[in-house]
Amino acid sequence: MKQITKKSEVVMNYPKHRLGKNVVVRLAPQVGVMECELRHLVRAFGQPTFSTESGDEFDGVEKVAWHIEFETGHVAKISDVRPFGMHEMDVRSIKEWKVNAHDEQVYEWIKEKIRDANPMG
Repeated sequence: MKQITKKSEVVMNYPKHRLGKNVVVRLAPQVGVMECELRHLVRAFGQPTFSTESGDEFDGVEKVAWHIEFETGHVAKISDVRPFGMHEMDVRSIKEWKVNAHDEQVYEWIKEKIRDANPMG
């Protein structure tokens, strides 16, 4: 949620973050599933990392993910949720995204960041 100060500055209720494949989100449990479009995530977090043929940390089912590190040190991964047997589905048609993190507060930060980046839906 945004807070408005006297100078009309917008104060975010989540910490700053950075993206990158070098953000390590190992063994993080799934803390939630979000329903939104790819474009909403791109507006909030920029372009995702796409899986490659080999040598990456994707589990073989995921095709796209955002690896996020907040300035607090909390890390998260947002990745696609594909129906069983739909591995070749176009990522633009995916509407469900899983969030893995070690802290449920990170899930709330992510949802708020998406809302703030997409005020018109």
